[in-house]
Amino acid sequence: MKLRRARSLVGYWSEGEFVLEDYLATKSSDGDEDNAVVVDETALRLLDLFTEWTDTDSVLDALPGFDPDSVRASLDVLTEAGLLRTIEEAGREDLLAVEWESWSEEARFFHFGTKDAAYIGDDDEHRAAAAAVAQESGPPPEIFKHYPDAPRVRLPRAFLPLHRGFDEVLLARRTHREFTDGPVTLRELATVLHYTFAPMYFVDAREYGTLFMRTSPGGGARHELEAYVAVLNVDGVASGLYHYNPEQHSLELIDAEFGREQVDRLSFGQQMAVTAGFTIFLTALVKRATYKYRHPRTLRMIMLDAGHLAQTFDLVSTATGLGPFQTAAFRDSEVEAALGIDGISETALYLFGAGRPAGPTDGHPIDMRVAAHPY
Repeated sequence: MKLRRARSLVGYWSEGEFVLEDYLATKSSDGDEDNAVVVDETALRLLDLFTEWTDTDSVLDALPGFDPDSVRASLDVLTEAGLLRTIEEAGREDLLAVEWESWSEEARFFHFGTKDAAYIGDDDEHRAAAAAVAQESGPPPEIFKHYPDAPRVRLPRAFLPLHRGFDEVLLARRTHREFTDGPVTLRELATVLHYTFAPMYFVDAREYGTLFMRTSPGGGARHELEAYVAVLNVDGVASGLYHYNPEQHSLELIDAEFGREQVDRLSFGQQMAVTAGFTIFLTALVKRATYKYRHPRTLRMIMLDAGHLAQTFDLVSTATGLGPFQTAAFRDSEVEAALGIDGISETALYLFGAGRPAGPTDGHPIDMRVAAHPY
C-alpha cells in the first residue's frame, strides 16, 4: 500500500512536546475537537520518508535496523491519526494545492483551522457558564480607550444632517483616489467620526457589564476596533496623529509632527492616502474580543467587524459629500510603531480615509471610466 504524509500539517512546540496539527481534517460543529497529535523523533523520521507516494515495503528496506512489525504498527498509528494519507484520502489536499496555490501556508492554516467552530448557544445556562469562564481571567476590559494626558481637540456635536436618500448614497459610494486641495470641514470630520465610531446607545450585557452599540454590527458588541486619525487637511484642526475618543467625541494628540511624509511611507506611497483630508488607521484591541470569545474563529469575527465598520465609514463619508477610500496595503509594524502600540495586545488592521473629491460625487470618481455591459 502506498502512503503520503499529509500536506496540511503545521507543527509547533507546546509545553515541551512537539505537536502536529492537520488543519484540513474534517471537524464537527457540535463540539470543539482537538486534532493535535504529539509526535516524537522516530515518528518525524518515519513521516519524512513519505514526502511523496511511497510503498510501505520500501520504507522497511530503508530502515534495516528496525523491527518490521514495529514499523508497520507505527505506520498504522500514524495513518489512524491522519498524519499519513492513503490515495483515497488525499483528494481534498490535492484540490487545496491547486485552488490555493497562490497563498501561503499561513492563509490555509488560518482559514481551515478556524472552520466549524462549535457555538454553545445563548440561553441563560450557556451564558452563565461562558461568563464564568471569562470572569476567571479578571474583570472585563474597558470599553473605551483613553489618552488622559494627551492634548485634546473637542469636536462639535452639531452634526451635518444626512438627508440624502439611502439609495442615492448606496449607488454613489465609490473609492476615490484623487482629491482637491480643499480642506475637509470640522463639521464633516466630526459627523463622519461620530456616526462611524461613537456609541449610539448603551446596553446592559448582564455578566459582561455595560456595552455600547455602534451603527455597525460588532460580534457580541465587543467593539474592539479603535480609530487613529492622521489629520492632513481639516479646517480647524492642526495636522498631526490623533486617537479618536468615542466616549468624549474628541481627538487626543499622539504626534504633532505626523503628516503627509509619514503617511506616504506607511501607505506605500498611495496618493489617495497622502492627499486626503484625513487618513484613519484602524486597530483591534484583541482582549476586548477574546475576553468573551476564546475560540480562534474570533479572529475571523474581528476581520468581519473591520469590514462592516469600513463600509459604514464609506457610506457616511459619501452622505456628507466627501470621497472615501480604503486599502489593506500598509506597513503593519511601522504603523504600530507610529501609533505607539505593541502589535500584539493591539494590532493594526485597516487603512481608510476621505477627502474633498476631485471629481463628481455621483458615484463616478474622476479616474474611473464607465464601460458598457459586455453582454
